[in-house]
Amino acid sequence: MKKGQTAAAILLLSLALNGCGGGNGTTAFAPTESSLYVTKEGTVTSADVETYENDYYSADELKAYAEEMLGVFESGNQSGSSEKKAEIAECTVKDGTAKLLITFPDAEEYLRFAEEYPDTESGIRIESLDVVSVPDGVEKGYIVGSTFYKAGDENTEVSAVDITKQKKLYVVCVKGSAKIQTDGQVRYVSEGVTLNGSMAETPEGETSYIIFK
Repeated sequence: MKKGQTAAAILLLSLALNGCGGGNGTTAFAPTESSLYVTKEGTVTSADVETYENDYYSADELKAYAEEMLGVFESGNQSGSSEKKAEIAECTVKDGTAKLLITFPDAEEYLRFAEEYPDTESGIRIESLDVVSVPDGVEKGYIVGSTFYKAGDENTEVSAVDITKQKKLYVVCVKGSAKIQTDGQVRYVSEGVTLNGSMAETPEGETSYIIFK
C-alpha cells in the first residue's frame, strides 16, 4: 500500500507498525478476514485484517496521521455526545498480519465512519445497516415479503410470517455485500445470504436479512 490509500487502511497499518498489543478485546469475535460484528444492543464492530511489510512504512508519520483522523472524526460526527464514541477494541500484530477492531455505538455511527473513510480493499460494500428486534423490524417494513431459509439448511424454506411472530429474535437489515457475525446464533437468513460457520455473507446490491437469537 502507498501513502495515498484509504484512511482506514492507514489507521490499521499505523497501529500494526507500532507493535500494538491487545486492548480490551472482543472475545466473541475472532475474525480472520475483514468483517463486521453486530450485537443485540445495536453496536457494530468493524474488523480490518490485512497483511503488512514493515520495510515500506514510516511508523511515526502513519501514527500521527491516524491520530489526527480519529480526532477529526470524533469532533465532527459525535454531535456533542460524549456517550457515542468509537473505540479500539483490539489491535494485534502476528505473523505478518495486522488486525484492528473498532467498536461503534450504533450502525449509524459506523456508516458515517465508513462513508468518511472508505476502505476500497475490504470487500465490505454496504449502503445501509440496521440491527433491531424482529417486532421493531416489522414496524420498519423489514422481513415481510422476503424469502427465508433455516440457517444451515438452504433447502428448508421458512415463511416470513412465521418469523415475524418470533418476538424474541433480532434482525440485521443490510443493503450491500459484507461478511457479518452476530452475537447470537443465526436462525434464519434471507435468500442470497450464505453461511460459513458463524459468518453470514450478504450479496452485493441486495437488501438482506439475518435473523438471530
